[in-house]
Amino acid sequence: ITFGRFTGQIRSGIAREEEEKRLLQNPTLTEALGLNDHISRSWLLSRAEMLETPPQILVTNYAMLEHLLLLPRNAGLFANADLRFIVLDEVHSYAGAQAIEVAFLLRKLKTRLGISEGQIRAIGTSASLDQTRRPELVTFAQNLFGEPFPAPDNAVITGKRVLHTALAET
Repeated sequence: ITFGRFTGQIRSGIAREEEEKRLLQNPTLTEALGLNDHISRSWLLSRAEMLETPPQILVTNYAMLEHLLLLPRNAGLFANADLRFIVLDEVHSYAGAQAIEVAFLLRKLKTRLGISEGQIRAIGTSASLDQTRRPELVTFAQNLFGEPFPAPDNAVITGKRVLHTALAET
């Protein structure tokens, strides 16, 4: 499985070797991922690598996705794409004009790829949503993603925040 992070943090002209060196100088990252002196070839590090051989998992943000869809030089990234999932983090932050722009962008992406409603699985994550408002959350998600969601009890998965034991002692 190949993975690529196409964001503004990846400079347009940077070579894989330069980006790999930069990432390996981050002790938090190397410790969290168990990296030593190299990064697996399954992690596409440069824009050139991703455009030449699109990753199976692409991580980006809505600003960069807009950029990718607009510029013809990025068309290779979407060639033969098999989009199955769209995941948006921090969905509670999408409101007003920003939510409308993201919703439009997702529809633009699906149109570009010839994806009909109901063909992909849409996932929105947030630690700040009110679980008592499940029907509203489902309606919001349907409008944002342009995808159908099942009944509220099946579409919204919640968890309970539990105080860490070290904090509970004081």
